[in-house]
Amino acid sequence: MNCPEKKHILLITTGGTIASMPGGQGLEPRRSDVLERELNQLRTYYHISIQDLMCLDSSNIQPEEWRVIARHIYDNRLKYDGIVITHGTDTMAYTASVLSFMLQGIAVPVVLTGAQLPMEHPLTDALENLRTALAMAAAGTAGVYVAFDRRVILGCRAVKTRTTGFDAFESVNWPLAAAVGG
Repeated sequence: MNCPEKKHILLITTGGTIASMPGGQGLEPRRSDVLERELNQLRTYYHISIQDLMCLDSSNIQPEEWRVIARHIYDNRLKYDGIVITHGTDTMAYTASVLSFMLQGIAVPVVLTGAQLPMEHPLTDALENLRTALAMAAAGTAGVYVAFDRRVILGCRAVKTRTTGFDAFESVNWPLAAAVGG
């Protein structure tokens, strides 16, 4: 039996809870070393390259950062089969919507994901969200998406509706792009 070739996925980190660690005043975003340890098991399925772009709480991501993120995606779009961006949940839906317009016609999947609990928390949702995002990025369906709670939402339709609970995002007036089921 032939195994399909592994997809090349770029993982861009921007900060957020998914890669945070406890600090002096609560959770503090860290670089990719927090994610790196957990990605080793997923490298069985994908070739994953990690690039730390920024290390911000998403409440600090504004139009200036959107330009940096969009430029970085655009500059790397031909080198990878898909791109995953780890991002804080507070402004993830805004970033996904803006990127949907800034990257119109992009030929690869661009998938934003994050977590309600940090990667190193024993009950984290980060691993499931990251697995869903990587699977969507490898699927080859071009566009901008949000992957969260085993669901994939079109980037310009995602909205954060809950600040607690793993089902934080909903799709507004549009069906899900994909869902992970048993």
